[in-house]
Amino acid sequence: MYLYEYEAKDVFTKYGIPLGQNGIATNPAEAGMICAGIGKPVVVKAQVMAGGRGKAGLILPAADPEAAAEAAARILGKEHHGEQVKTLLIEEQIEIAREIYASITMDFAEGKPVMMVSAQGGVEIESLAVSNPELLLKEHIDPWREVFGHRLRDLWRRAGFHGGQVVELENILDKLVKVFQETDALTAEINPLVITREGKIMAADAKLILDDEASFRSQIIRNVYRTEINPLEKRAGDLNVTYVSLEEGGEIGIIAGGAGLSMATMDAVYALGAKPAAFIDLGGGISRERMKESLHLMTETPKLRGIMINVFGGINNCLTMASGLADFLDEKPTGIKIVVKMRGHEQEEGWRILERYGIPTVKFETTDVAIRLLMQVLAKEVTAGGTHHQ
Repeated sequence: MYLYEYEAKDVFTKYGIPLGQNGIATNPAEAGMICAGIGKPVVVKAQVMAGGRGKAGLILPAADPEAAAEAAARILGKEHHGEQVKTLLIEEQIEIAREIYASITMDFAEGKPVMMVSAQGGVEIESLAVSNPELLLKEHIDPWREVFGHRLRDLWRRAGFHGGQVVELENILDKLVKVFQETDALTAEINPLVITREGKIMAADAKLILDDEASFRSQIIRNVYRTEINPLEKRAGDLNVTYVSLEEGGEIGIIAGGAGLSMATMDAVYALGAKPAAFIDLGGGISRERMKESLHLMTETPKLRGIMINVFGGINNCLTMASGLADFLDEKPTGIKIVVKMRGHEQEEGWRILERYGIPTVKFETTDVAIRLLMQVLAKEVTAGGTHHQ
C-alpha cells in the first residue's frame, strides 16, 4: 500500500524524524488557519498518488494566510491523472542549501532489506545507480535486529559526510530503519533529505510503502485503508510488486523499476498525448520469475494495447529482466506491443535476448523516445520487430 505524503509524514513525525511545520486542510479556510498557525510562508501541496504535481500547478507557494486560502481554492477539486484533489498538505517553506538521499527498501534478490544513502538527493535513484553507482552507498541489514550506530555513521562517512553532520544523519537514518522495521514497510524513503541554510537537517518529502500482507496486524494500514483491493492489485502484492490502476480507457501499461521511475514514465506518457492504463512498480531485486509473472499480470489489464518497460540495471539486473520477458513470450505469445528501455548491469546480454525476440529496444536515448516508439508501433507506423539503436 502506497501512503500519501501527509500520511507518510505523520508516521515519520511519530518516530521523531525532523520535518517542517505542517498541517492538513480540506478547504480554503483550513488552509489559511494552518498558515496563520505556522506563522511563516508556506507551500500548499495537493495530496495525490501520481507525480508531476508541480508542473500541473498542484504545488503553490503562499506568503500569508490569505494567499494560502486562495491557493487551496485553486487546487482543491482539480483532477490529476484521474484522481480528484480532496486533501492538501500545508507546509512551511524551507530554504534548502543541499539535497541528499536516504532510504531502506526490500532487496528481494537478497531476501533482506538494504539501506541506501547518497550525497545527491532529489533525483531518480535508479538513474543514479546506473550513471554514478559510486554515489549510491548500500548496506544490507537484518530485518529483525537493531542496526548499531557505528554502521550508520560509517555509511554516511562513505557518502562524504563528516563531523557533527554525521551524528545528525545517523540519528535520522536510525529512526528511518525503525519506521521500516516496525511498520511492515517495503520502502521507507526520504528524497530529498535536506540541509537548510541554517544547517538543520530535515525530511522535505516522505515515501512509505507498506506490505499489504501485514494488514492483519498493521494499525496504520487499517487506519488508512481506502478502498477494496482490485484483484490485480492483490495478485501483485502476492508477487511482491505493486500494481496501480490508472485511467479507464487507457491503452498503455507501464512496467518500471521503482516508484519514482514508474510515476515519471506515467507523466511522460500523459505529456506525449497517450493514456496509461496501469503501472507495475517492480521494486528492487526483481527475479526472472517475478518479471515473467508481472508481464502476465499487466496483460490482464482491460483494453491494454501496449506495454512500456522502463528499467535501469542498478539494483535490478538487465539480463534477469530480459530473460523473464523471454519466458513470458514463450508461454504467452501476445498481440500486445512491447517496447523496452533498458540500461545497466549486464545490459549487453539483456539486449541480445530482446533482439532475438524482436522487441524494439531503446538503449541510450530518453524515456520520451521510447514512448514515442511504442506509440508509433501501436499506430502501425513502424514494424514491431527489430531493435532501436539509439
